[in-house]
Amino acid sequence: MSEEPSTFTVPLQNIVLSEINTEGMVLDIGGGGEGLVSRIAGARVCAVDYRISEIREAQIHNPPANWFAADGRALPFQDSSFDLATLWFSLGYMNEWSVKRAVLMEVFRTLRSKRRLSIMASRIDCKEQRLLFYAHLTLPDGTISKTGYGVRGNQNQTVSSIGKLVREVGFRDIQSENHDWWFRVQASKI
Repeated sequence: MSEEPSTFTVPLQNIVLSEINTEGMVLDIGGGGEGLVSRIAGARVCAVDYRISEIREAQIHNPPANWFAADGRALPFQDSSFDLATLWFSLGYMNEWSVKRAVLMEVFRTLRSKRRLSIMASRIDCKEQRLLFYAHLTLPDGTISKTGYGVRGNQNQTVSSIGKLVREVGFRDIQSENHDWWFRVQASKI
């Protein structure tokens, strides 16, 4: 008989999402599941997820995005293709820091110069084996998306550790916003 993994459950988070203020193409890493970026920016989005089942789940909302089943460590796009790259609540699924780094390096490669990176992520610094994150996300049109997910705990994923990694990859002009159980990091490719 196997023992249940220890679990830390984050209290319900209420998060308000803003419009995506860029005219050009948007790369959304981990764009499946709720498909938040695709639901906000529509046809300008190239949504990448490595699991086709997550892409199918996001397509239920019928956003007119472009969908790609691919590994974020080897993106099928040319250098300097995008005006904005988003990783909204996808870094937590990348358990290993080497994977987080490789994905951010690919994002850097495919982002145009002087363009932005937008990260939203759960704080995963609990000692438990698993973290459960629940949120009500309010989209710019007022739609509320109720979501929850479970990821490996004890990743030391914090605003500070992600900010440091983003800087190491080459991003600059780093800004952050820290909340109780989640955070935002924005940076530029300069």
